[in-house]
Amino acid sequence: MANPRIAIFARLANGNVAPARVIEGPHTRLSRTSHAIAYDEKNDEILIPNPLAEAILVYRGNASGDAAPIRTIQGPRTLLQENDELALDNVHDEIIVPTRQAILVFSRSANGNLAPLRVIAGPKTQMFRARGIAVDPVNNIIAVGNANPQGILIFNRTDEGDVAPRSIITGPRTGIYATKGFAVLPERKELIATVEARGVQVTRNLGESFVGIWNNTDNGDVPPKATIKGNTTMLIAPRGAALDSQHQEIFIIDKVQNAFFTYSWQKILQNMQR
Repeated sequence: MANPRIAIFARLANGNVAPARVIEGPHTRLSRTSHAIAYDEKNDEILIPNPLAEAILVYRGNASGDAAPIRTIQGPRTLLQENDELALDNVHDEIIVPTRQAILVFSRSANGNLAPLRVIAGPKTQMFRARGIAVDPVNNIIAVGNANPQGILIFNRTDEGDVAPRSIITGPRTGIYATKGFAVLPERKELIATVEARGVQVTRNLGESFVGIWNNTDNGDVPPKATIKGNTTMLIAPRGAALDSQHQEIFIIDKVQNAFFTYSWQKILQNMQR
């Protein structure tokens, strides 16, 4: 985030509208460069990383204004560093955090200077500048974006230590230059990733970046089975992704457009072909 705040909008908000409420101020402990957010519907909590403080901040779901976190994961035992993203596993009550060359797994209720429950790290993992992460608690996988090899690394959810990915989606047919955000469709065994094209933050070209959909069993140089792509999508540099299964919508944040886009997920599924 360019401005240290959390903005909450009505689901049907459209156009240049003010947020329904914001969380901002010195007591929030928010900072710039947080690139993910998670809402815990079961426990009505908001989770956000603070990489500058090497912390994970948790707020009440109805927090507003200069509200302090109700829990903070922070300290040398946490191993947090450059942690600008996270994912929430509401089934197993875990928080999953990428730290460029490792994946840290914490208890959802963790607070203070606590060690991770599990760590995935080491040369066999092939992690390098890991960016974006998602957990599928039903099919028991973790997907993380990677800079080298460029693509998506997929691990077993309970992996620990220096383990190789169960699969890697990488190669020219994937279209992947840089993955930034992820979402999962457990019932369809599918993985959704935002893919930013090379140089678009400078050129600001429409139609080059895209949102891709893969099977979570894909491995190697596999093209996406469907995409959200083209000038009419308004995407330039897509980042975060989230699904609203109840209303059949997918939400995408775009860094260059400074916009929050909503697409009909049902239409994408109807047009999906492999």
